[in-house]
Amino acid sequence: MILSAERIRLNASPPDKESAIRQAAELLVQTGAIQPGYAESMLRREGEADTFLGNGIAIPHGQRGDRGLIARTGIAVLQVPAGVRWNGDDVAHLVVAIAAQGDEHIAVLRRLTEVLGDEELARHLAKTSDTQDILRALDPDAPLPQATAPVAASAEGGLTAEVQAPAAAGLHARPARAVTQLAKTFQSTITLAFEGRQADARSMIALLQLGAGPGARILLTIRGPDAAAAMAALQAGFAEGLGDKDEQPPMPADRPPPLQPGQSLVPGSITGLPASPGVAVGVLHRFRSEAAGFAETSADPVGETSALEAALQATREELRDLAQEMAVRIGAKHAEIFSAHAEFLDDPELLTEAHAAIANGASAPAAWRDATESRAAALAGLGDALLAARAIDLKDVARRLLRHLVGPDEEAAALPERAVVAAEDLTPSETASLDPAKVVGMVTSAGGPTAHTAILARAMGIPAVVAAGPAVLELADGTPVVLDGDNGYLHPDPDDMALAAAEAAMARGRDRAAAARHAAFRPAVTRDGRRVEVAANVRRPEEAAEAVAAGAEGSGLVRSEFLFHDRAEPPSEEEQFDLYRRLAEGFGGLPVVLRTLDAGGDKPLRFVRHPAEANPFLGLRGLRLSLAEPQLFRTQVRAALRAARHGDIKLMLPMVDGLEDLHAARALIEAERAALEAPRVEVGIMVEVPSAAVMADQLAGEADFFSIGTNDLTQYTLAVDRLHPTMGARSDALDPAVLRLIDMTVHAAHARGRWVGVCGNMAADAMAAPILLGLGVDELSVSIPNVAVLKAQLRALDMARAEDVARQALNCGTAAEVRRLAGLRELADAT
Repeated sequence: MILSAERIRLNASPPDKESAIRQAAELLVQTGAIQPGYAESMLRREGEADTFLGNGIAIPHGQRGDRGLIARTGIAVLQVPAGVRWNGDDVAHLVVAIAAQGDEHIAVLRRLTEVLGDEELARHLAKTSDTQDILRALDPDAPLPQATAPVAASAEGGLTAEVQAPAAAGLHARPARAVTQLAKTFQSTITLAFEGRQADARSMIALLQLGAGPGARILLTIRGPDAAAAMAALQAGFAEGLGDKDEQPPMPADRPPPLQPGQSLVPGSITGLPASPGVAVGVLHRFRSEAAGFAETSADPVGETSALEAALQATREELRDLAQEMAVRIGAKHAEIFSAHAEFLDDPELLTEAHAAIANGASAPAAWRDATESRAAALAGLGDALLAARAIDLKDVARRLLRHLVGPDEEAAALPERAVVAAEDLTPSETASLDPAKVVGMVTSAGGPTAHTAILARAMGIPAVVAAGPAVLELADGTPVVLDGDNGYLHPDPDDMALAAAEAAMARGRDRAAAARHAAFRPAVTRDGRRVEVAANVRRPEEAAEAVAAGAEGSGLVRSEFLFHDRAEPPSEEEQFDLYRRLAEGFGGLPVVLRTLDAGGDKPLRFVRHPAEANPFLGLRGLRLSLAEPQLFRTQVRAALRAARHGDIKLMLPMVDGLEDLHAARALIEAERAALEAPRVEVGIMVEVPSAAVMADQLAGEADFFSIGTNDLTQYTLAVDRLHPTMGARSDALDPAVLRLIDMTVHAAHARGRWVGVCGNMAADAMAAPILLGLGVDELSVSIPNVAVLKAQLRALDMARAEDVARQALNCGTAAEVRRLAGLRELADAT
């Protein structure tokens, strides 16, 4: 077992931190997890990064290069009731020593971060005399008590409290419905406020219009006779995720990075966005489902009101029946979409607007259409892709009720066998009405991959492509097609070779997805023993748990710029500290590489006066901008250094072009570190301009690590904008010029004992991974859905063969020649 009673020592009293680490390590030595020398590795690691996480908990662990001293993964806990001073004023009461050979300890670390968030539980574990208390607290499968957010009396006599939107997808339709249902059981007035907007808790549309995304902090205010009971119920509902803790998983990763609209993968294909994975072979069928025409006005408001009420009731019953049917077909969680749709039918704001229109002479269909269209437009206009997708849900309900009012425009044509359904956009109920025994794929000219339509398609196992443009609607019914939901394209009239390739891809996808998911937590060790760390590219703290659950061994790239964009003022030090700390704690001691602000160029900031630049990509961006705005840079550095006390945070500087800027940045970081009396953190650089690769031998003397940003490195090396409408296809990271710069960087870094990662799209390219392995790259960081499949591919490779293919690639003349290498194709298909 990773953690057992024999690895827990209660009531210890080490005189200092070094003794505490040695005593905790001895528990691992005695139980056969590590060799004695690993304790020295833990002490050396402590000199690199502060392992104190907070709430009296520290997690000492060894250096990466000493994993050979670990016999098997183990965790030991040294309880120090009186406390032992760790760093500065930090006092540790629980010393959790970690020796990680693979990823088996991740679940315990995730649980540890939950304990960190419960101050009362942490205090109890520091004093308990029962080892079982600690075992239960760190058991990922046991329930953990949840702390309740404080409630305060407001100035107006009501109650207020801060709650958080579900981390999976925010306050969208399903959790919003849960709020309205709770609110309707109380007499009190209940409102929610977020970023200056306020919503009546009984109106699902108003809740959606708040725009509260994943993990958003919302102010809850309750006034009335049963305010205390309502507050308790709503706090509990939010704490439990409003039924949305198990949001749909990320799309399976058995595919290369998706194409952008307009790119061509197969001659004659129509490209969109991947929405539901898989490949399908079938015949095109145009889906048509609209209400019949109707009069705009009526002189009988009483009759129109009665007709609307009858249609509302019929639609409620229809949605209830549909929810029951879909619960059987795809599970209760996804069927709740239709229960959420039913909530629109009782929305007070929507019904008030429709009834007012009828009273003013509108017909029931016109009143309903106008009310729903205005609300849908309001949702779509919030500038949030997820909320825009929720507008489709409202349109779905609107169409359904209109068909009850006036009847369908025409009967849908019978579905052929193996139908690939094409439509401008499919609503969730239209998607749910498709017969999976006949429908093998879906393609829409509009829509988005986060809409409920896409969610349902994934739940039903139907491959889907969205946003493919009007060309899909111009194809005749019955056209033979191949639909690729992995890469996002539709191929009309495929030849025999294309059909055979599609069938083979379907078979490979089934096998690879199953194998990769099963082995996600196994380390990426090649068949001949070379270990490559696989990390995840993330942006927000909420993604940390998702990344770890996908098998990531940390984050090789945290894009911090999301904090700075689309705001009139820069984020404060406290705001940044809070986010960076939550990221560090979310990864539970795994490495977190935080890229400092990468703005400028195509990403200007509203609160910075950017100079007029003929070519902003060659101007004031990345580290150049940070050095030009030193206060902005200092604030971010201070927040990151403070957060480093809560995990293994490393700083990474973007767009470094030479030693001068690196010296200036390191001097500023060291000055802030000394002022804070913070522990030293590793400071690395992005290698994304050719000069950094050429000067890598000099830069390696100053940088602690390199991470190659292959997107920009390719763009700058080949002088091709990768998003150029006609030249973008020439921006291929497998061009030998780019590969030679990567090779140069790795050799220079390793000569100085520095590690090298790759965090660009190239890391997730199945054909690039063997070459990067062969060039000696130490770490690959990819998007979360790509982690498991990349680890599976690396485990199937042989280092010697990868090195041979990499040498061949370096001697090729073009990227196309590299991709045609027979040995490379074999390695790319190794899994």
